[in-house]
Amino acid sequence: MVVSVLATLLLIGSSTVVRPLPPVTGSIIQHFVAPTCPRCAGHRGVTIATRSGQAVVAVLPGTISFVGEVAGLTYVVQVVHPGVKVTYGWLLPNPGLLEGDVVARGAVVGMAGERIYLGVRVGGAYVEPLRYLGLGGSRLRGVGGVVVGRAGSAR
Repeated sequence: MVVSVLATLLLIGSSTVVRPLPPVTGSIIQHFVAPTCPRCAGHRGVTIATRSGQAVVAVLPGTISFVGEVAGLTYVVQVVHPGVKVTYGWLLPNPGLLEGDVVARGAVVGMAGERIYLGVRVGGAYVEPLRYLGLGGSRLRGVGGVVVGRAGSAR
């Protein structure tokens, strides 16, 4: 199911493929942990170590559906496909970014502190974001340190 949804997500028009970009370059410091029930504990995304002031970019084109604080932390939520939402968290949002704005792939959605959160929901259910977006997997650094993006890498 994830593969077919991702394939649909990547097809824009009939022949152009849009590949997701990493939102930042950094190492995973906390992995996705699926909750056992909708209200149970878990880590519904990944936490990525960043440099303070590093730009956080939109992984795909889409429409901003939320910009604001939840429990004292700032989040930006973007609808990238009907039923698919990407959440960028723990950041200082781009001051010109408003709900309803359509943003391009690679547009700056905010600035990072020491880390950011990246989450993906498909039909309301949280999924492993790096696997869903095709950003995880083969980029390993050291013992188990996953690198999300690389300076100058084209995706």
